[in-house]
Amino acid sequence: MKKITLFIPIIAGLFACNSASKDATSSTSDTLSYTLKSYEKHSQNCISKDSLCATVQFSYPVFGNAAFDETIKEELINIFHNEEDSTKARPKNFEELAKPFVEEYDKQIKEGASYATDANKVNEDGFLAMPWNMESQTTVQRQTDKYLMLHTNTYWFMGGMHPVSMEYYYVYDRTTFKRVRLEDVFVKDFDQKLLLIAEKHFRKQEGLKPADKLDDVNGYFFENGKFLLNDNFTLTPTGIKFLYNVYEIKAYAAGVTELEIPYGELKGLLK
Repeated sequence: MKKITLFIPIIAGLFACNSASKDATSSTSDTLSYTLKSYEKHSQNCISKDSLCATVQFSYPVFGNAAFDETIKEELINIFHNEEDSTKARPKNFEELAKPFVEEYDKQIKEGASYATDANKVNEDGFLAMPWNMESQTTVQRQTDKYLMLHTNTYWFMGGMHPVSMEYYYVYDRTTFKRVRLEDVFVKDFDQKLLLIAEKHFRKQEGLKPADKLDDVNGYFFENGKFLLNDNFTLTPTGIKFLYNVYEIKAYAAGVTELEIPYGELKGLLK
């Protein structure tokens, strides 16, 4: 499964004690209205939740703006579609994403000998019969006068050692419905200053000394052992919060890593 959270050499960030921070910290009673919709697809073997079958379930908000609603669905497709697999065209909708997932499962189940009686056991052909899942739930996390924050939880399993759960944050401008990137809110040439502030918080949070290397010896996956921020962020009432998913900077067992930088420490860096 493709991760949409990519490492970047820090080209952005967020607010402090100015108009930008006010936009991020102030809640609003004038919220955008929306409804929750869902998409589901099951393989032919589904009888109950734990049946030997494949299940696809997506839950997401719909705001009544056609272009924006399509953007939300496209972001979900981006999470599960592997762009590096040149054999598969990018799905245009949920059905095109779910159908091959379900069909592949049914094919493998059919090829597995006596799967109904040998469920969850390896049969003579080496086939392990277990349910597959592709799930996501997108919720409206928060709204301010200017910004709309969405949060997506995902769950994905196609056999193997364990399932993979990941989280993604999305920040949108409430007026234009455009995705807010980090470079949209920071002043020019802020990069290294923000990086120093963020790394200081990260090391304190992780209990690391300034000289401790962020390499695999110490349990981190940072490229060349250098701290980097990613583009998976949200705006909380108190600061900008980044989230690193499993496998991104640590082993699976470490789970997700969140890092919040208070707005008060970003003075001079915000537009």
